[in-house]
Amino acid sequence: TVCTTDGPSPLLNAIGAAAGGSWTGPSTITGDNFVPGTNVPGAYTYTVGGTPPCPADAATVTVATNTPPEPGTDGAITLCSTDAPASLFAQLGGTPDAGGTWSGPSAVAGDLIDPATMSAGLYTYTVAGSAPCPDQSATVTVTINTPPNAGTDGAITLCTTDGPASLFAQ
Repeated sequence: TVCTTDGPSPLLNAIGAAAGGSWTGPSTITGDNFVPGTNVPGAYTYTVGGTPPCPADAATVTVATNTPPEPGTDGAITLCSTDAPASLFAQLGGTPDAGGTWSGPSAVAGDLIDPATMSAGLYTYTVAGSAPCPDQSATVTVTINTPPNAGTDGAITLCTTDGPASLFAQ
């Protein structure tokens, strides 16, 4: 089994044979290499001619391909600390696979970032690969801004003869 993003894979290694035979299968093998994306997965038979009176011998390699996971592309979101929770998954670009896991400065429940209780920073979405394809990750950069504080309402009563009064003190 190979990953569709792998480079050429020598088929002789899978059967432990010596060079000198020929390959037949669902697509043409150049040299000894199965090339993902060029060759079609399936059964490939390696045949070595016999020296009379010995017959020819053959071995078969069945090649399967796995597609690497798609975590999407990196994204970013800026929230106010008073905003409602937002979906991290929705911030990923592309077409990310569902079912991945989130890690970051705060534990993520589901795929939500709650700016009131969680920390800003880099959150990583990881989708598990099917062997031999490795896990793949994308990140969402979360910025959480604090809203301005204008203070609380106040009141002041002044006489027309009073001097200037600080409104901040009120």
